[in-house]
Parts: sequence; structure tokens; C-alpha cells
Amino acid sequence: MIDDQEASETRRRDWQPHWGRIVAELVVVFVGVTAAFFVESYREQLDADRALRQTSAGILAELRTYEVKGLAYADSMNAHLDAWQVEDRAGRRAVPIFFRLPGAPGPPTAAWSTAVASGVASGFEPDFRYRLGYFYHEFSGIQVNYLRHLEFIEKEVLPRAELGPEAFYDASGRFDPAVRARMKLLREYVADLDRLSRMAGDLADELTAMQAEK
Repeated sequence: MIDDQEASETRRRDWQPHWGRIVAELVVVFVGVTAAFFVESYREQLDADRALRQTSAGILAELRTYEVKGLAYADSMNAHLDAWQVEDRAGRRAVPIFFRLPGAPGPPTAAWSTAVASGVASGFEPDFRYRLGYFYHEFSGIQVNYLRHLEFIEKEVLPRAELGPEAFYDASGRFDPAVRARMKLLREYVADLDRLSRMAGDLADELTAMQAEK
């Protein structure tokens, strides 16, 4: 009986250092895994912040382009429309305005489209992200209207413009109603272009302020 007790006591003493070593190893593994997790999370956050900064720079450049060029085009189109309207109200025959935007028929959207497709846009505050999305959606919408106008101009106005003002009036001196309606729609497009170009400037200012805070 005494021998059995001594043997049990010996086994117990033998296991004590083993348990201590096992616990120590588990603690080391746990600390290592936890540290690796935090390091990886930190690295991912740095990558996300870098991607957001780069995306913000691209969107800011797009917004400034919308603001500057959009306002310039809107002012020019309004000036041409006003000049034609003066002639029309005075009863003088004139070739209607057929303003065509230079270059591509639509502005660049690559930065915003990429931000949405990659998920980087989710890094913006919800309200700002919503207003950005609304702006791009609206601008795309009015460009559809502009393309309709451009198609009409190329088919109905440009060929007749070569013939002079008389080509737009009938025998009674009445101006072509379809062209007049198109001029009214163009005025609506210019108003939308002016409004959204100013909105682009406001969003650009807000984005610049956000960048300065970080």
C-alpha cells in the first residue's frame, strides 16, 4: 500500500512540470495567433485607407472636371440660346443653335465606377456616398437627354443649316415647331447641366475638406 502511494505521488510530481510546460506553450500559441490577427487586420486597414485615398483623388479630379467644364459649357450654350432667342423674338430669321460638346459625348466616370465595383466606395460616410451616387446617376441621366438632342441636331438641323435660315421656316414664315421644341428641351438640359456642375463643385469642396482631416 505504501509503495502504491509513493508511486502515485511520484507520477503526480512527474506530471506537474509537463502541465506547466503545456500551459505555457498554449499561452505562447494564443498570443502569437492573436498578434498575427491584429497585425493582419492592421495591414488590411492600411490597404483600405490607401485605396480610399487613391480613389478619393480620382473622384476629386472627376468632380473638378464636371464643375469647370460643365459650367463653361452651360454658360456658352445659354449665351447662344439667348442670342438666337433675341433674333427670333425680333422676327428676324436665324439658324437655330446646334451646340455640340467637343470630344466624347459624356464626361469621365471611371473613378466612381471603379470605386463602386471594387467596394472602396463603402469607405465613404453613408450620406456622402449617397450624394455622390445621386450626382453621378443624375449626370448620366442628363447625358442621355443630350445624346437625344445630338441625334436630332445631326439629322434635322445640320443638313438644313447649310441652306441658311430660310430652311427652318415654312411658306407662311412659321419656324419649324419640331426644332423649336428641341430648343426648349436644350434649355432644360443646360439648366440641369448648370445645377449639377455646381453640385460637383460642392462635393469636390467637401471631399477636399475630408482629405485634409485625415
